[in-house]
Amino acid sequence: MIRSVKREDAARIAEIYGWYVENTTVSYELSAPDCAEMLRRIEETTKAYPWLVYEEEGKVIGYAYAHKFAEREAYLPSAEIAAYLDREKLGAGRGLVLVQALLKDLLEYGCHTAVALVSHDNDASAGLCLRLGFEHAGRLCNIGRKFGRWLSLDYYTLPLKAYTDE
Repeated sequence: MIRSVKREDAARIAEIYGWYVENTTVSYELSAPDCAEMLRRIEETTKAYPWLVYEEEGKVIGYAYAHKFAEREAYLPSAEIAAYLDREKLGAGRGLVLVQALLKDLLEYGCHTAVALVSHDNDASAGLCLRLGFEHAGRLCNIGRKFGRWLSLDYYTLPLKAYTDE
């Protein structure tokens, strides 16, 4: 079941995300946020953007959310997206379903373009973006550093509806 995030999901979301922060270059954060910080992020994000959780047998196994792509006002028709699944639940199409639900919600929020930032070595997320119809829009080489190595970041974009001057 996919549903909107609740305050009480913060601890489980922090647990899922923390593993990625501490063990992978999927996230460029260096320290995993705790439950209180994740709750703060949820509350701030959901003021203007959707945040969904994927639940199986009453347990949150993943989440996806959107947030402001960049600070300048002209970027407001665009949103950056992110999705994370429990590492034990990868590879069964759940990520695809979760991100599809998020993209549908973004349309209701009036978003025109979804942007995904994917670590260059994250083949699974890159493949998911391409499967969803995102276009590879560019790469920022050696933009981050984690685990003693330089990281490059790929940009993917997806138009959610026709571009008009209205």
